[in-house]
Order: sequence, then C-alpha cells, then structure tokens
Amino acid sequence: MKKKFAAFILCVLCLLSAVGCAQKASDTADVSAQTTETLETDYLTSISGTYVELFPEMSKSEYRNIWIDATAPLVGAENAEATTDLLLGMCMAEPYGPEAAEKYEADPDSMAFNCYFLGGIDKFVMDGHMITGLDAQGQEVFSHTYQLLDEENENGFIFYQSEDENSGQFTYFAFSPDTMETTYHLEFRYAEDLEDLQSWFEGNYAYWNAAAIAEDYDQATMKNVIELFTTENLSAAE
Repeated sequence: MKKKFAAFILCVLCLLSAVGCAQKASDTADVSAQTTETLETDYLTSISGTYVELFPEMSKSEYRNIWIDATAPLVGAENAEATTDLLLGMCMAEPYGPEAAEKYEADPDSMAFNCYFLGGIDKFVMDGHMITGLDAQGQEVFSHTYQLLDEENENGFIFYQSEDENSGQFTYFAFSPDTMETTYHLEFRYAEDLEDLQSWFEGNYAYWNAAAIAEDYDQATMKNVIELFTTENLSAAE
C-alpha cells in the first residue's frame, strides 16, 4: 500500500506541475473553446466583484472535512489526509521566477506553484474594464482601465493591457477563462512585460499563477471549488 501511494503521489505531482493550479492537460481543447466564447463576450466584464486569494481560504480548518470527503473516494480514506496536504502544498509554494526554475531543475520532486497575489495586493476589485488592487489595510495599490488584446497563446489565456502609461507590474493581465459561475474561482497572471505571461515555466514569473475566489463566497461555493479541484487533479490518477 505504501508503494502504491508513493507512486500515486508522484502521479499527482506530474499532473499538477504540468498545468498550473487547477487545470488538466486534457482540458486544452475545452479551454480553447471557452477562450473563443469569452473573447466574444469580453471576459473581464463578466467577472466583476472583489476577490481574495483562493488557497489560504481553501486551507482553513473549517473546510478540512470537505477536503477529506472529496479525496477519500479517489485515493482511499487512509490516504485522504496526506493527499489533501499534498494538493494544497502544490499550490502554496513561495518561490517563483528564476529562483523556482533553478530549484525545481535541481530537485524536480519538490516542484510546486506559487498561487498567491504578488505586488503587495491583498484584494482585487474587478469592475467592468477597471481593475483595482488593494493592500492589507484596504489602501489602493493601483487602479487602471484595461483593454482586451488580440493575443493568442497555447495556454488559452485572455490578455488585457492597461490604458495608462507607467502601470508597472500591473500593465498586462492574462486570465484563464474561469468564472465564479463555471469553476467557482479565477486564475490569472500579471506583469510589466507581456512575454513574462506566455509560459508557466519560464521567465520572471515562472511557476506563478494567481488563484482567487470571490470575497463573499459561501459554504456551497467552497465545497464546489474543492470538489472540482480534487476531481480534476486526482481522477486521472485512479
């Protein structure tokens, strides 16, 4: 059983490290279709709301039983606790960029993603085409109006560019086509240089993919996102 679980853990590592925080490689075609649809309706206007970091919320003790109930049918009750810790840990790493790339090249088994907000942001407020970042004290870090870019890439990102000059780290945003209505969370990246957003594994933001959930989420939404996350990342390993 220990050998079987060790092999299973390795499989999960491969699944998660290959695609970021919450998407399967087998979903590529679906992502492309979603991207086309959301481009037609202007994605940014469909996600208005205030968002906080996803994984610190998911890891709260009050949701532990939801995790165990979701993982146990897929990995066995005896492995549910360890698998829960693994899944959370794979998306709550600190290193990113060249530091992470160097670390994971030397030790591939330690590969994980940083899915936190960068740049001193505690909350994001999406309002039509305006994106605002607030710090932990509720003070505004930035606020810009963004325009949709016609930029294709293999990861299915939807790109936006600030209309303001000197927007720094918040010049470009790259969104995966997630919404609170469809996948109960958001995934996105942002940077001063568009090239830094093209790959999860290269550049100044390698192994970083911010994950967010609506600040006013309820218990049902948390249950949905945990079940979705575990199913997507564990079903292929059964």
